[in-house]
Amino acid sequence: MELLSDIQVIYVEDDEVDRHIFKLVLNKISVNSHVKFLENGEEFLDFYYRRNSYRNREPFQGKVIIFLDINMPRLNGLDVLKRLSESQSKVLEESFPPIIMFSASKREVDISESRRLGATDYVVKPFSYQEMQSSLKALFCRYLQSGKLKETSL
Repeated sequence: MELLSDIQVIYVEDDEVDRHIFKLVLNKISVNSHVKFLENGEEFLDFYYRRNSYRNREPFQGKVIIFLDINMPRLNGLDVLKRLSESQSKVLEESFPPIIMFSASKREVDISESRRLGATDYVVKPFSYQEMQSSLKALFCRYLQSGKLKETSL
């Protein structure tokens, strides 16, 4: 299996097991990549807007992609998309990294609402490690080839 490289991931997920599996998969399919875990939508917005404990953070740069769970405490993934779209004329501007809704929900209302609010894609979380590995590798390859995954700085 050919490895990908230098992908910078922000993964907003409250479940520790899901974060651990994601990290294992990313390390298996990619080299020189980094994942920044954030536990809820409120923490992501603080990170993105450099507020509170993230006020003095270093820039997060490279081929950046954001994975966002829907069902989280404090501020869920759909609420994050709403806040981003309210603060920008267009959430997915040329310079904005892709936002992948990565959720266990298969509900059509969640999928259509995610797309309406500006998510780049919606992926139902695979049930097994192998499924996640092939799903993420295919997604990263597709985004690299299409030019959606490009150098960005947040």
